[in-house]
Amino acid sequence: MASAQTPFSLYVHIPYCVSKCPYCDFNSHVVSKIPEKEYTEALLKELDFYALAGDWRSRSLKSVFFGGGTPSTFRPLSIGKVLEKAASLFSFAQDIEITLEANPGTVDSGNFSGYRSCGVNRISIGAQS
Repeated sequence: MASAQTPFSLYVHIPYCVSKCPYCDFNSHVVSKIPEKEYTEALLKELDFYALAGDWRSRSLKSVFFGGGTPSTFRPLSIGKVLEKAASLFSFAQDIEITLEANPGTVDSGNFSGYRSCGVNRISIGAQS
């Protein structure tokens, strides 16, 4: 069991992709329309559930990682909602690292600016893309 001071990390899985890469064995799905709004709402409810399921008050959140799938298929607004909810439920470390996996075909400079504005401070771009 973790001590009260042990920091923790949060992984947020966004399983949607524009296309399924032949090398990928992750839980990912190609759909004709990505249900961004509905999935974001489900993530917010899940964060509420986990916040009540443990004693996080004396522990700091040291990292948030948005993986997938292709998290960059979600708009910065949706990513921001998830981060706002997490910040309202957990104590962010001062030097928290917030990473978003991105596919070069799903982002532009506006997306990067938006992700940065909502708190993402690290982008992981799939070179294999």
